[in-house]
Amino acid sequence: MIIEVGTRTTLDKDCLMRMHKLRAQVFKDRKRWDVSIIADMEIDGYDALDPYYLILEDKDAPQQQFGCWRILPTTGPYMLKNTFPELLHGVDAPHSTHIWELSRFAILARDKQCHDLSRDSLLAIRAVIKFAIAHDVDEFVTVTTLGVEKLLRKKGLDISRFGPAIRIGVENAIALRIQLNRTTCESLGIPTGSDHQCLHRPNRYSLEHGDRATFNLL
Repeated sequence: MIIEVGTRTTLDKDCLMRMHKLRAQVFKDRKRWDVSIIADMEIDGYDALDPYYLILEDKDAPQQQFGCWRILPTTGPYMLKNTFPELLHGVDAPHSTHIWELSRFAILARDKQCHDLSRDSLLAIRAVIKFAIAHDVDEFVTVTTLGVEKLLRKKGLDISRFGPAIRIGVENAIALRIQLNRTTCESLGIPTGSDHQCLHRPNRYSLEHGDRATFNLL
């Protein structure tokens, strides 16, 4: 597997086009979400805010994309705050350089697991957490489903809800906090240092905004 992390200005246009088509395939065709499709691509307003993207590609066929994630700081507009504020249940929306949002996670798992996270999903989670830690991020927030919450809890990540689930479209949606602490890191096999922080901030994950990283995972 090859995982790329970059922005709209650093990832090539073909890569971005494949990502948006993958999102359309997963969200519209498979999940039946009420999302807008333009030229077979799923794109929304948050894509105009220069987010980071994490892209999963086949090591032996880099043109074949099978996963992606969007990463936005909470210092500007983001989905939980501006699209799904009801999931905050009256709690103030996070606003911090140390708290980022994960959204638009799409994956075509090559090793589907009925009651557990797929191997590809786990590698993506590990990569996005390492990337975030390199940027001094202490916490993720995300809007997800009850099924995903159950899988994350089973794996042992340190997560908590903003409040109960709400039916949104075809999903029972919830907003989660994911602490990037020792508990979360150890559950994913990421080296840890102190009781509260993950260790290991490898240079290859440490990007200035506008840079791009490519790395291989077995």
